[in-house]
Amino acid sequence: MVQRDNRRTKFRFEDLEIWQLSVEIAEILFNIADELEEKKLFRFAEQLRGAGISMSNNIACPV
Repeated sequence: MVQRDNRRTKFRFEDLEIWQLSVEIAEILFNIADELEEKKLFRFAEQLRGAGISMSNNIACPV
């Protein structure tokens, strides 16, 4: 949602549907990573978590 504040428009990336979806996907990836750690696949679990976090971060802060 866009908020008005003394003639300025504030943009919130948290309101983007794609950002919200990326957070949901990250939660799924974290759950899969937890299962992989039980099978001693630690490196793959770490990569999944990194990818999950990266999605929402890249949407929030595109540089």
